[in-house]
Amino acid sequence: MTEWLIKRLRARLGPASNATHVYDDAPADMLSLERIHRAVDRATTGRTSAADDLASLLLAISHRGDAELIAGTMRALIGAKPRLWLMVDVSTRRSLWHAPQWTEAVADRLGAGHAGPLDLLLAACHPDGFVREAALDDDTMVVLPTLALRAADWVPELRDRARQVCRRYLNRAPAEAIVSLAPVALALRARQAGAWLADAIDGLLRDGPPEAIAAALASEDWRVRRNAHAIVLGAGRLSVEQMVHAATADGDLPVRIMCAQAAIRAARAMGDHETPRRLLGSGTAAVRAEAVCVLGEVGAAIEALDDRSALVRATAQTIARRAGTDPAVRYRALLAEQRPPNPAVIAGLGETGIDSDIDLLRPWLAHPSSRGRAETVRALRRRGCTSPDLLLPRLTDAVSSVTRQVTLSLSPHASSLDERALRPLLDPSQTRHVRQAAHRLLRARDTWTRISVDLRLINDPEHAIRADARADLANWLTRDAATTYSFPSGSRADELSALVTGAEAVLGQEQTRLLRFHLGLPG
Repeated sequence: MTEWLIKRLRARLGPASNATHVYDDAPADMLSLERIHRAVDRATTGRTSAADDLASLLLAISHRGDAELIAGTMRALIGAKPRLWLMVDVSTRRSLWHAPQWTEAVADRLGAGHAGPLDLLLAACHPDGFVREAALDDDTMVVLPTLALRAADWVPELRDRARQVCRRYLNRAPAEAIVSLAPVALALRARQAGAWLADAIDGLLRDGPPEAIAAALASEDWRVRRNAHAIVLGAGRLSVEQMVHAATADGDLPVRIMCAQAAIRAARAMGDHETPRRLLGSGTAAVRAEAVCVLGEVGAAIEALDDRSALVRATAQTIARRAGTDPAVRYRALLAEQRPPNPAVIAGLGETGIDSDIDLLRPWLAHPSSRGRAETVRALRRRGCTSPDLLLPRLTDAVSSVTRQVTLSLSPHASSLDERALRPLLDPSQTRHVRQAAHRLLRARDTWTRISVDLRLINDPEHAIRADARADLANWLTRDAATTYSFPSGSRADELSALVTGAEAVLGQEQTRLLRFHLGLPG
């Protein structure tokens, strides 16, 4: 078949001297592993232009034939994400339309059995189906991710040929095939004719050797691990110990939750209480909550009342109440014992306490940890305490999470806040999160204060502040100005007139005209 392919291509391409070479614009001294790694990183982001650049670079490296550079290039590609292979498949096809001399040269190498892995990779992505099929002829050298691509090829004969090779790999070296084929196979699953390989891998995980399962569960690709866990759990091929390990150690949250739930179901069926207890120490809140719920023990629930996660606390609080224990009593006791209290204890009392607990919570606005201060503000808000006199001094906290909670508590009081107290917080000497909080509260105070602070900040040296002010001003003009049925008067009108005049260079003529019109200012 390969000899016939060479004759066919030569007859169709005509004289090679008239061919265009996309690789001629890449000098040898510019072809380096560093450049390859940069090109792979850029192409992995999903930009078409970056994938086109990588395809041209691969073609140039194949043309030069430097063995060390080709080996390094293949290592960089094999370790790449599935998205890269899908993009390279398309971009290489575009590039190779303009490289007929490369096509003829690689056809010769394929016929002589001298084609290297990079030649085969590019040939497997060639726009000509006969070249793609020839690249699959030698399955001892085929690059497995491209084999996965061709198993979903739009040409039925080529697709069948690729699937035959896939079957051989899956039978001969299942662990290696899983590692190399599964990421691309899953990425192709939704395509027309793309589900075959993913389904074949699923079947291997259900019925195949243990080494295939081990390779899938240890894959660096989270999609492969997630799919593998779902398959082997459904097939009952994972031990409770393996479930617990995945539930506590896997890097993918859905995998951890899936395995925790399966481990708990298995433990419940066997009357095993030790497995849920082990899961209480998981770093995943959903897993800990599931363990507390399944155990259903008052002791375990009481221990979990001061968990960092609100989900776990809520689960523990429900179990404690069902057993006739008031969680708030426990939180009050912990608040009295701990100096300073755990922030989760403060949060728990806010969730379960009563309004009289405000006096117990208020002192911890000065908690030494920022999380403790933020939880105190949130707990006070839950208990209905959002007094501006109490919270306004906390707006200047050094940590943004605390300031954010204070802002949420003060927002309902924005119309009554003292503008003179907030204005100094817009000063550039303040930290960004304090300035943003003050801006947010002043904007919510009333329309004319909103316009005033926006105009003062539209040329601010801080990009985030400046952008926020400009966006808010534009938003007012677009959405709210037409329904503002009054004009500023007195000193406020004078202030706004001066600010609009001073900001005209930034606003532009049209926006300045609109502002003057809606504010009732003379043009």
